[in-house]
Amino acid sequence: MLKFENCTIGHAKMLYRIPELELEKGEFAALIGANGSGKSTLMDWLIRGKFPNGKVLAGNQNWNDLKPVERAKVITLVDNHFLGFDYLKVNEYLELGRHTYTNFTGRLSESDKEVVRKYADLLHLTSLLDQSTSTLSDGERQRAGIAKALIQETPIILLDEPTAFLDYPTKKEVMSLLGKIAEESNRLVIIASHDIDFCIEYCSRMLIIEKDTQELKSFGKISHDELVKRAFGIR
Repeated sequence: MLKFENCTIGHAKMLYRIPELELEKGEFAALIGANGSGKSTLMDWLIRGKFPNGKVLAGNQNWNDLKPVERAKVITLVDNHFLGFDYLKVNEYLELGRHTYTNFTGRLSESDKEVVRKYADLLHLTSLLDQSTSTLSDGERQRAGIAKALIQETPIILLDEPTAFLDYPTKKEVMSLLGKIAEESNRLVIIASHDIDFCIEYCSRMLIIEKDTQELKSFGKISHDELVKRAFGIR
């Protein structure tokens, strides 16, 4: 689904290497690393199609060769800062997820609207559709951001710190929901997160930027202590 070969991540200096990594649909993967280790850089490069060295493949396609409109149908990012607008209703915000499928008029077809209704219902947002996005709670905003990503119907979904600013019950709700989305809709869901205990509990794959080796390593199951040692160098 998404394959990395001999990639180096970093701008002025190397942050870490990805010698080899292959991720499949249906996986819920957590990207773990210290502050400044390059988690957001990797997500940004995936969205922009910017890998100056090595190779990234989506199926048989070279990631850097995809045009922006083509990437927008393969991958979407849910930022940790809610990018709603005070003048938009929740329904209008969700409809932005169909932008890449509309013609030059930007009008949604009935099938597009049905997709919006489907995911609004799945994320328990139906009763909020006529509200302004500015009235939403943190948990509702996070669900709206996830719904918009699902409405875009990409096989890969990235989330940058999706549980930041949420209380404990809402963190568990969001993590459980993301795991179900990955499994039941057969999508690759990747989150960058510092909530490592939630990641250990809910994620099927742990992608750790190792502090000592400066390499991205993949694990199925891993203990809390081992993860902390590898990611943060704390023994």
